[in-house]
Amino acid sequence: MKKALLTVFSVLVSTTLFAQIPIDYTHDRVQTSLDPGFKRIGTITPRTAKEVGYSNIAIGCEMLPRNYGDFEQFKEYISPLGISRIRLHAGWAKIEPEKGVYDFEWLDRQVNYLVEQGMDVLLETSYGNPIYPGGGGASLSDGLPHGEEALAAWDRYVDALSKRYPHVKDWSCWNEPDGFRGNTPEKVADNNIRTAEIIKKNIPDAKVAGLVLCWTNTTFTEKYLQEVQKRGKIDLFDWFIYHDYRVNPDECYPQVVKWEAVVKKYAPNAKIWQGESGATSQAHYSHPISSGKWNSELTQCKWNARRVIGDLGHGIETLVFTFYDPAYDQPQRYSKFIDPVWIRTRDDRFMKRMGLVKCNEDFKVLKIKPAYYSLQGIASVFDASIVPEKMDVKLDSAKKTAVYTFRQKETNIPLVAYWDCSNYPENENLTLPGQLVVKGVTFDQPVWVDTVTCAIYEIPADRIVVEGDTTTFRNMPVYDAPVYITDRKLVIKK
Repeated sequence: MKKALLTVFSVLVSTTLFAQIPIDYTHDRVQTSLDPGFKRIGTITPRTAKEVGYSNIAIGCEMLPRNYGDFEQFKEYISPLGISRIRLHAGWAKIEPEKGVYDFEWLDRQVNYLVEQGMDVLLETSYGNPIYPGGGGASLSDGLPHGEEALAAWDRYVDALSKRYPHVKDWSCWNEPDGFRGNTPEKVADNNIRTAEIIKKNIPDAKVAGLVLCWTNTTFTEKYLQEVQKRGKIDLFDWFIYHDYRVNPDECYPQVVKWEAVVKKYAPNAKIWQGESGATSQAHYSHPISSGKWNSELTQCKWNARRVIGDLGHGIETLVFTFYDPAYDQPQRYSKFIDPVWIRTRDDRFMKRMGLVKCNEDFKVLKIKPAYYSLQGIASVFDASIVPEKMDVKLDSAKKTAVYTFRQKETNIPLVAYWDCSNYPENENLTLPGQLVVKGVTFDQPVWVDTVTCAIYEIPADRIVVEGDTTTFRNMPVYDAPVYITDRKLVIKK
């Protein structure tokens, strides 16, 4: 009986024409149990990527060379998200399936579409090509190309790639090379240098990112930078990228500060970029960040919001992983951890639910997740005009809190974001009272904004005490997702 039901379900899935899922623009597009006790007066109005423009937030559309998703089926949702910086993977093995024969058509469609939409592409050269002896692996955690023939072929590939896309100005080297033990810091430095030199030869004004590490490994980073410095090539790199997937997103910053200090020691003019981080919308095994019972669509919203605003508050460029749910082709790695009662449309794929849009094993978009709308609201407000600025702020609450202060450059409007950072996000929305004291800052019509629901609330007058240049917000709700206080005119354009 069960087998028959599964067969019927598979037939229905395979024969059903999935209609395009519309984007929800209503005020209640994200609903939660949060009740701050304030009067709701509005919702953040989303802006497209073109309207927001270039900012310090990016979104990933990775893994497409490995056929984990179908760009054509989700591309129209990218621009309405409000993020104009898109990370793409190039794939040597897919671009050169036969020696000397290049196929760029699939990547052309992605790059050209995004550029036509007014977006900035970060193109990552990434993985190797097994058709060459020593060509390196074609996937994550594989070895770098080595040997005379393979390195010459790699150089030709990077040369062809950068000549193909001279209009792409942001580039990145091999993704997470430190995930493979054989990729020593010296080998990674050599790969990054030869890659960056070819890109810069063809695109002199290109900006290239090096390292692209799994995490902020200071020992690996220092050895790498020593090698790059010894060869006089530090100036090739505009960014150095790290990734971070700690269960509590706020626990990374002490280590990030140490890592940045190592980078600045050797490359004082380079920036750091948090180039990949995100949470899952359901629990499944692959990493501690995605295997907890707490993983849900709600906690995905909270986790991503904490990562993005925390990074921006530290002055770090940030990227959310990932736009779509990737269908991994190694189900044996994960399927033993999956409850057999789950109905799957294909047995040769495993869905990693890290996307903002939910997809099935055949890459169809099934749903726009709440995390899409939450990030859309953040991107619409935290554009390039919102910059971190140190302010005299104190938040008294029963739990450990994170507080980040910003100001809009043109208007000097302040923005103070805060949340309970004592643990990973939970599936409840319980609030604790907190007293927020802000000195040296003037608010005109302060409002309280929740990043998960994008809801804007009026702060009752009896909760605000102004004495000289000090404003005290009494009994402010504090919970485990970012909220912020700013002037009404920053978030309600009427």
